[in-house]
Amino acid sequence: MLYISKEQMARADAKARIRFHKKVRGYVREKLPKTTAHYPDSKLLAYIGKQDKVAVAHGIKSEKGIINWVCLALSYGENFYQKKQTQDFFNMPGTPDVETRLSILTDYLSAKQNNPEVSMASIIAVHGYPRTEA
Repeated sequence: MLYISKEQMARADAKARIRFHKKVRGYVREKLPKTTAHYPDSKLLAYIGKQDKVAVAHGIKSEKGIINWVCLALSYGENFYQKKQTQDFFNMPGTPDVETRLSILTDYLSAKQNNPEVSMASIIAVHGYPRTEA
């Protein structure tokens, strides 16, 4: 029988996380070239690692969710989640979980850049959730 110690598992997890952070770095360099241009690779990896931990602490578990979180942090400031508007949005009723709310917020802000007239309600509807007023 194969036995993997907790230390071995922790080292394997850490290596996997580093590989994931490098994948995220490549993605954000491609999608946000102007925003990431001033970051040396090592600083960008450190920033991604920090935001990964913050995202996980806020209930984000998927790779897509963490990538969305990092993109929002790079685009709107590393403390974007502490802004009142963001807090209000994350506490919005009518959506089942924080991952879905993060996806909606990311899609909304992206759509808003291309079409300033886009409404949050339309993006929420695309995700299949009716907007419920508090």
